[in-house]
Amino acid sequence: MKNAEVVVLIAVILLIQAVLWLLIARWVKGKTQRLMQNMYERCRRENTGFIIEPQSGLYRGSNAQFGNVKGNGAICLTEHALLFEKIMGQRIEISRTELVDATVEDRFKGNPSIATGGKYLVIKTRDGNRIGFLLSNAELWAERLKS
Repeated sequence: MKNAEVVVLIAVILLIQAVLWLLIARWVKGKTQRLMQNMYERCRRENTGFIIEPQSGLYRGSNAQFGNVKGNGAICLTEHALLFEKIMGQRIEISRTELVDATVEDRFKGNPSIATGGKYLVIKTRDGNRIGFLLSNAELWAERLKS
């Protein structure tokens, strides 16, 4: 292969990669928006008010019960529960009566949060489980969960 052919091949590969990642990002954003809309509708049906309205977030694992499969999704805090639904995977619902503490940490399970610029919201439940979410406004979440 000549140098020009190699350059063209690399350019085509990079273009295909860019298009694929753009399509994936659009799908993730659309799915997250639909999950947030579903949370609004669910709370309206159940006549439950929001303490923090639905927003996007990242689930980063737990010590027990909810598993360690990380994932993007939508999260909200209602009068009765903390709700998180992954784009692909399980729904997490934690009753407010089960919540013992909420802290903001730079690391969760040994992993720093520098990749996203967010902070970990770490929730502790009555059974000692610690659940981590990566959120851009973790301090607000911790404050509202404690009140």
